[in-house]
Amino acid sequence: MAVTMQVPMDVVSAAARRPGGLVPADSQTALVNILGSQTLIAYRVDERERRRRACARAEALLRPEVLELLMSLPLEEPVAVSSLNPAERRTLAKIPLGAVSRHGEAVVRRAVQPIRVDLAVVPGRGWESALERAGRFAPFCARAILVEGPLRRPQEAMVQTDFYGIGLLLARKGAVEVVVPPRPFVRKRFTAASWQFTEEINQQLN
Repeated sequence: MAVTMQVPMDVVSAAARRPGGLVPADSQTALVNILGSQTLIAYRVDERERRRRACARAEALLRPEVLELLMSLPLEEPVAVSSLNPAERRTLAKIPLGAVSRHGEAVVRRAVQPIRVDLAVVPGRGWESALERAGRFAPFCARAILVEGPLRRPQEAMVQTDFYGIGLLLARKGAVEVVVPPRPFVRKRFTAASWQFTEEINQQLN
């Protein structure tokens, strides 16, 4: 069952945007349902890709095999269809509208990741359950938990969140306090799963 955020989104967003804050100044925020939680996402849009998709009436890219194929193709460069293996050609035949263009016997990848996610803030009434759910975001972005009730065992909570690099935000008296800042996210590799993550969020933003 998804956990919903009770603290107003603008209050959480303001805490993240304080001077020297948790997200870049040009990040936008939105509440989305992802990975089992109603989560506040701080993100930046690739405006060029958004415009391209709108003009092409492009569809969301949610199938892992499609994303794997796209990642194997160079961006904006023609690739001979004959150079693809049989499984790749079968995937190409059912690829969503707007992801590639065809030029004779060649295919050109047009699609890129539509957004970049800077931070996921996962709510919880207790820090232990929120910490577990925030761990699901580890491959994708920086993470923080927002505790919306009394903070039990505060010292342990600070030690655990700091150990895992997960920020600890505490909601009280209509404000949000950053108790432990999240560790900056370092992408080790770009995967189909991380692209799919952005597509699922982008679909909720549109």
